[in-house]
Amino acid sequence: MKTKQTEKNKAIEVKSGFYWYIAIGVFLLTTAIFFWEHLFGSAYLWEDFAEYIYPVQTFAAREFAQGRIPLWNPFAFAGMPFLADLQVGFFYPLNRILTLFVGAEGTLPAKMLELSLIIHFFIAQISMFALMKNLKVSLWGAIFSAITYSFSFLLVCHAIHPMIVMHLAWFPLIFMYYHKANSQSSIVSAVISGLLLGMVMLSGHPQMTLFISLFLGVYFIWNLIADIIKKTITSNSIIKYIVASLLPFMIAAGIFQIQYLPSSELAENSRRQEMSFEAASEGSLELPQIITSVVPKFFGYYDASANPKVPFQLKKNTSEGKVITLPYYYYWETAYYFGVGTLILGFVGIIGLMKTNRMVAFLATFSLFALIFAMGSNGFLYYLFHKLPFFSQFRMPARMAFAIAFGFSLIAGLAIDKLRDFNFKQIMLATAFPLLIALLTATGILQSFFSFEESSVSIIQNYGATALFFVVSTFIIIYLASKKRLSISIAAIILALLAFIDLYVAGADFNRSKEDYSKQYQLPEQTLKAFKSNYPDNIFRVNSRIYNPPFMAMKRNQGMISGIELLEGYNPLVLERNVPPLNRNEIHKLFNVRYEIAIDTMRMSPYFAERADRMPRAWLVGSARVVESEKVADFMKNEVIDYSKIAVIEKQPSVNLPNEIDTNFAGVAKITHYSPNSIVVETSCDKPSLLCLSEIYYPSWISKVDGRESEIIRANYCLRSIALPAGKHTVELIAHSDKLVSGMWITLLTLAFSVVLIIVFRKKE
Repeated sequence: MKTKQTEKNKAIEVKSGFYWYIAIGVFLLTTAIFFWEHLFGSAYLWEDFAEYIYPVQTFAAREFAQGRIPLWNPFAFAGMPFLADLQVGFFYPLNRILTLFVGAEGTLPAKMLELSLIIHFFIAQISMFALMKNLKVSLWGAIFSAITYSFSFLLVCHAIHPMIVMHLAWFPLIFMYYHKANSQSSIVSAVISGLLLGMVMLSGHPQMTLFISLFLGVYFIWNLIADIIKKTITSNSIIKYIVASLLPFMIAAGIFQIQYLPSSELAENSRRQEMSFEAASEGSLELPQIITSVVPKFFGYYDASANPKVPFQLKKNTSEGKVITLPYYYYWETAYYFGVGTLILGFVGIIGLMKTNRMVAFLATFSLFALIFAMGSNGFLYYLFHKLPFFSQFRMPARMAFAIAFGFSLIAGLAIDKLRDFNFKQIMLATAFPLLIALLTATGILQSFFSFEESSVSIIQNYGATALFFVVSTFIIIYLASKKRLSISIAAIILALLAFIDLYVAGADFNRSKEDYSKQYQLPEQTLKAFKSNYPDNIFRVNSRIYNPPFMAMKRNQGMISGIELLEGYNPLVLERNVPPLNRNEIHKLFNVRYEIAIDTMRMSPYFAERADRMPRAWLVGSARVVESEKVADFMKNEVIDYSKIAVIEKQPSVNLPNEIDTNFAGVAKITHYSPNSIVVETSCDKPSLLCLSEIYYPSWISKVDGRESEIIRANYCLRSIALPAGKHTVELIAHSDKLVSGMWITLLTLAFSVVLIIVFRKKE
């Protein structure tokens, strides 16, 4: 008897392994087809991927390849924290693999960086497939769910924001283990779920972390209430049940500390604070966009070509009674299409399974919640959540629609296996809404309710006709399977193929830019030679942008690619004090700018002018004015100050300095070493002095004078200074974060604790 059971188990394992081989083959194929132009052709990602991700990940990989953890970035905004910027995702494991591919010139190959993102679409399919198989869904039902979730617009239209894709790629696997932890009170599953959640948190998108955590938290409460009502939880088991459900959050939070603690320090010193409701609700889903669940380009679109057949033309009535066309980026920020077939099968599953399947009931309810939340200022939920901690710090509430794509994809997979149980009335009811939208669009009737450009109406009709084809095809397959005229397996294969074609037609072009952004960062050798500092002897900055008239001489984050220290950059998070309250000329002088954009008044064209009066990167002053921190900005605006001879500081230094300029003062400061994380300065002066540096003040920097730690005082609104007694001194400034060290230990202890829990509970469970 035991032998027969063993043979049966082996047969199941072989069959399961065979299914995995099929699934992996299918997912490799779908990923390759969807991103064929990127992998083997001339297409490139665009927008934030080119402007932010490419330079940031290049700098991170280059620094790490040289054995440095890049705490500081001197190449943007005259210097700012780097690792503490959560969006860098420095500790996300797959980002660090990129270090292996840094070229001899110190840059990442664009195609390799894109491959690291494309791999996540494969991971998303594997992740969703694993979840569906764990829920006992058939091979092709699971493949259907994996395809529709992974190529839904929530992932495809955010390929330009890889951190979102990274979160969503692993989310089904996180949910799978969380479901097992919750339903089986499994400590091992709870630990694995927490480790995965902690890992994606390290990829750097706190908004998606918040939304995913909300999803899991509500799932726990939903099941807890249901189990209490059904009395399936005993007083003996409830403690383990709650521990298993809360442990993933605790472990994830512990893993995240290596990033969170440095990032919290940056947040305290940055401009980005809580937003007003109006600002936070930017990116709200408009009610008419319900139509785009069937016809994704009904209101037009915007893609990498920047020249769509139908420009994005969604209009909105403002609170002032004006009608405005929403900005182009609303297209991808409010896009949530996951396929007509998935929509119909999701409705079928909700109608037929909601009463008997707790998970379906939860997913349907949370999808409705997510839809109302995604509407932001157009609904009521977002207003309530805006009053809660964290939620007021993010825009784009439409991103919550990830839960709709996930929920419908999962329910659709469950519904495929139950097609025999659904009757014609249920199928028709599920098809009614998408059929109506597709018909009205294909006939042009629906367009008449909106003020579209006349040239767009017929093209949108074609979109409607395409949607109608997929609606009718899906209905026929579902109906034939329900009547046993088509096997479930064949029906699932056809439905999966239709779903992939639908999503490919709708979204594959979105990311196909013809611009090789890596070439846009290439500068002539002569320009590089002129604009790069010669460390440590000749250090300077470059101003590459003006606003009146608007002109950019380089890419916004060119500095990180080319090693040019720029005053400008591109980052959503900027230090609150990074520019002193002075006029442009004084700022450039104080900030050690050698080359600045000037305007040729004869030709009215910009050019680079070399400044002769720039201040050095480090200098000594013999006088200081002490001004309260709250008053320093007004003081510097209203006073005429020679910053080469006197400094404005915000606390008394450890040496006595006059508050008026000492005309007999003379001192020398020479930088002997300069790197992103450390600076060494040799000084000499026969009087007490203040070493001033044209370096942005940030609390994680420490200084040592002749080997002894010394305080860095904020000077001249946003720069650094160190008090020195008379004589010769060696001053060392080091980027060192105590919070990073504390976070690292918490993360390591959490990992160790997780391993212990797995070892202890593995055999028990």
